[in-house]
Amino acid sequence: MLAVARDDEDLVWRAGSGELRFANGALAFAYSAEAPEALRGPEHLAAWCDEVAKWRNGDATWDNLMMGLRLGDLPRIVVTTTPRPVALLRRILALPGVVRSQGRTADNVHLPASFVEAVTATYAGTRLGRQELDGELIEDVAGALWTRELVESRRVAFAPAVTRVVVGVDPPAGSVSGGRGMPAGSWWWRSGSTGLRMCWRTRACRGPVRRGGLGQLPSVPSGMARTG
Repeated sequence: MLAVARDDEDLVWRAGSGELRFANGALAFAYSAEAPEALRGPEHLAAWCDEVAKWRNGDATWDNLMMGLRLGDLPRIVVTTTPRPVALLRRILALPGVVRSQGRTADNVHLPASFVEAVTATYAGTRLGRQELDGELIEDVAGALWTRELVESRRVAFAPAVTRVVVGVDPPAGSVSGGRGMPAGSWWWRSGSTGLRMCWRTRACRGPVRRGGLGQLPSVPSGMARTG
């Protein structure tokens, strides 16, 4: 802010207190996500949060800031960051009333052309380049077999009648007790009264996506390891 201030503005910066005083009496305060408790108590009418995707204590800092953003008729906040798929950024983007804008490195007219050319030649088309140069929020994990795009493309409005429920089990090859355990990559299904059986699936099957999550089994019952 000191660098972009007008020549006729007499700004006073107090580094010890993180306070910037303008000539008209307005005050701005600098805070760090390393110390979220410093935001407890102070009130503000506007805030600028930079690089929130890299905040170490993101949720605590954001929550404390929101509690004090209560001055004026319409408190506002600006968030600028390189997009990274972190929980806080997803939370912010999901808030009502958020206006999202996106910019690319090549759009910044203040950068040297040699710098833009160098980073483009090195990172264009790469995952890092899509994030850092194009400002793209990349949700998928590199190398993932089941991408978000693939999952979303298989969603249906209504699930059809279920004739067979397939559960994929991928336990460790051994067991805590030193027993034999189950082979990794096994598929289990429940069919009528036959209980659980093991079979191998070598052909991909297409079906609707059901909303849910992944879980980790703390232990595998020994009966599951028998084919019957």
